[in-house]
Amino acid sequence: MKTIDVSDEVYASLQRLATGFHRTPDEVLASLLNIPSGSAEAAEPLAAFILSAEFRAQYTDADRYLALLAWVAARHPEDFGEFIRSLPGGRRYLGLSPDEILAACRHNQARQIDGTQFRAIMNLDTPTKRRFLARVLEFVGYREEVIEFARSFIGQKRATRRSPPPVAA
Repeated sequence: MKTIDVSDEVYASLQRLATGFHRTPDEVLASLLNIPSGSAEAAEPLAAFILSAEFRAQYTDADRYLALLAWVAARHPEDFGEFIRSLPGGRRYLGLSPDEILAACRHNQARQIDGTQFRAIMNLDTPTKRRFLARVLEFVGYREEVIEFARSFIGQKRATRRSPPPVAA
């Protein structure tokens, strides 16, 4: 067995992923590095999707939000449709057609959720996207740990290369 040194922050994050989603640290690292792993998908499919290269390729919040909604809609089509039909009138964040969304507000910017006939309003602030995603995931039956994990990827800043801090003279 090989060992590597990681920061306490990285170790804590890895431990949360492994424990919270019934995965081994090896499976989490394999997902992050795009190396096939045996049971990662079976342990927690949503977490496996979020850690996948496909999801990590989504650059903007809007794209990540739509990707998560599309993933849920593809795996839970009946529940997803029922959730949309159960939404009360007024401000709706999902709809069956562009007209349905425009009826709620003429200034809504909607995009189609891939693989569905549904549209999602995109001009929402980050906290609203997170809350709404949590409502969808709760409705279809996800555990609180999985919901919080998924929500954390909306509004997450992409890692950028930073210059080192200036040296004090």
